[in-house]
Amino acid sequence: MVVRASGGGYGDMLRPPTMPTPVRVTVLAFALLSLLFALATVHRSLAATGSLGAVAFFAVMATACALVAVSLAARRRWAPYPAYALAGLLAAASLGLFGAITIVGLGLLAWVVLALNTRVSRDWFGGRGRLR
Repeated sequence: MVVRASGGGYGDMLRPPTMPTPVRVTVLAFALLSLLFALATVHRSLAATGSLGAVAFFAVMATACALVAVSLAARRRWAPYPAYALAGLLAAASLGLFGAITIVGLGLLAWVVLALNTRVSRDWFGGRGRLR
């Protein structure tokens, strides 16, 4: 779907629609997770007691979160599926800790499922649509 630019001298020019708020918040959440996992990677690699397995895990999670954020922002048709998978993985990993992190993991999964299944989000990923 393409909307007309309002006001200004270029009112007849077409522009792509803005990113829906649920998708924007989801992109920001995965970008923030990517940053946090990258910081954890650096911290574990510099710590004297850090293991190589923890460094590899955090690096893979940082990369996965960054790829999900970029694919959602790039409006790929398949982008919600890796977001569901990664949010489910993080929620499952948080279940063993039973605390605030469990609430955060399950909250992220609930947000991703609800936000990416709203009508405006499905329309956003559904295709370019026709010009109106």
